[in-house]
Amino acid sequence: MKHRFLITVLASVMLAGTFSTAIVPIQTVQAISKKTAVNHGYRKVTLTKTVRIKKFMKEYLPIKAYKSTLGPTECADKKLTVKLMQVGTDFGWYLKIPGYRGTWTVSKRHNDYSWFKLGWHY
Repeated sequence: MKHRFLITVLASVMLAGTFSTAIVPIQTVQAISKKTAVNHGYRKVTLTKTVRIKKFMKEYLPIKAYKSTLGPTECADKKLTVKLMQVGTDFGWYLKIPGYRGTWTVSKRHNDYSWFKLGWHY
């Protein structure tokens, strides 16, 4: 008698556990991570925060960015759609803004991906 009761209780607990996990809402997941996307060349992104940028006045290859001369600091407003790339040699952010000539760099930490979204969003 005790075994039947224990088996019934165990089965009901297991059944309740599967129903409770099935009710949890599903979150949408981006198909590709931001880090992977911007490390493979320029990718269209939308800025979600206002960021400080500097223009390369005398630009070398991205591998020799430490030799480049930078201009004064300017601000890029949020909701701006730009092309962004992060190079693995120095992990710097490289930005191309439509309508502006040249390449820009972003004053953000190398592992901070919270200031943009992939694609066009606004």
